[in-house]
Amino acid sequence: MTRVLLIGEGDLAEETREALDAAGAEVYRLKEPNEREVRRALERGDIDRVLLVSPSDAVPLRAALMVRSEDEDVPILATIFDPTTAEQLQRQIGHLEVLAMADIVAPSLAGPALGQDLVAVRDDVDQPTGLRETDDGVEEIELDVPQRRRLRALALAIVKPYDKSAALLLWGALGLLAVLAIETVATMIVLGQGVIDALYGASKTLVTVDPNDEVADGPQALKAFLSVCMLAALVFEAGFTAGLVNRLIDRRLTGLFGRRAVPRRDHIVVVGLGQLGLRLCVLLRRCGSGVVGVDHREEDENVGLARELGLPVVIGRGADQSLLRRLSLDRACALAAVTDDDLQNLSIAMAARAINPDLRIVLRAGDGRVANETRSLFRIGVVRDVHRIAAALLAARATGSDAERVVCVGDQAHLLHDDGRVEPAPIGAAA
Repeated sequence: MTRVLLIGEGDLAEETREALDAAGAEVYRLKEPNEREVRRALERGDIDRVLLVSPSDAVPLRAALMVRSEDEDVPILATIFDPTTAEQLQRQIGHLEVLAMADIVAPSLAGPALGQDLVAVRDDVDQPTGLRETDDGVEEIELDVPQRRRLRALALAIVKPYDKSAALLLWGALGLLAVLAIETVATMIVLGQGVIDALYGASKTLVTVDPNDEVADGPQALKAFLSVCMLAALVFEAGFTAGLVNRLIDRRLTGLFGRRAVPRRDHIVVVGLGQLGLRLCVLLRRCGSGVVGVDHREEDENVGLARELGLPVVIGRGADQSLLRRLSLDRACALAAVTDDDLQNLSIAMAARAINPDLRIVLRAGDGRVANETRSLFRIGVVRDVHRIAAALLAARATGSDAERVVCVGDQAHLLHDDGRVEPAPIGAAA
């Protein structure tokens, strides 16, 4: 029998305790221990492994240092999201294995988002593949992701930009170019000027340096026409300047084109940029899908990380139907509601379903009761109890299993080994 010291509190820790009990482990539980409590637990001398479970990195980090100061050899399994923190901690204390909840769960959310028949995505290979349920367990298949046509995506981003400042900048610039072309052609036709002279005179007028000298002696109709053009140019200049200043001053989370352009077709909307949401966005993009993240906390650390990774991020409420329409949800492939509030995820899913009844929807649930009620009462999407999924793999690894990932087959969590073996996780329902 494996004896595990479990340190941590919250629903994830509770689910892990249940999974350890189901796996037949003997569990010693500490929620918020001090150094004396950790020392007493380790002085028993029969602890086979220490399991540190928390939704934040600070708790496992502190607990790992306390454990290692009391026992230099006991193996530690900790949930740490930040890879830099995990790497440094492993270097400092040794005998430490790190599993982040987001890394465990994201493949089980990405699968249903990418395809109705997928239970998960395998992401430990150069090119991610899909995992599909079969009579014998699961099989690995090639992902069928809508091909991203970059020219069409660029055209849509230019014609229908999401960012208002980008729209001002774009249409202001196009308007100024149109006025420049119209005035150049008009003076060439009416005044008989050459291309260079006409362009030179139109440019002077456009930048308010000096009017075209020959227009003053030209026909009255030409003067009236060019007066209208100059007034239009004034409006376009104001819009162009406003858009340019806004983009230079404000924190830019989206772009007009490139990686941070908001996709307009065949994309996946991820609402909630916590640890899981950010990891899911990165995985979906790696699978070849267009993705845009939505979060209401502009100053959140993960929003900044998403910006550094080149992910387009929109600030707002995910349940706001006007926001979802601006994100072209009617032309999207799927929506993943992965905030840390189960009821908020449900509201987001209902708002999305009202806009696009055929949309694939994936919901994060962290409370088993809410997950079951959502499946039985609403049937609005694929529900994943992320804490139970993560707990299944954490408990398996803590008790010596070599399982590398967990997938949801039907309503049950299953452990998947590198050799292809699939075995039901003792913890029970997780989908």
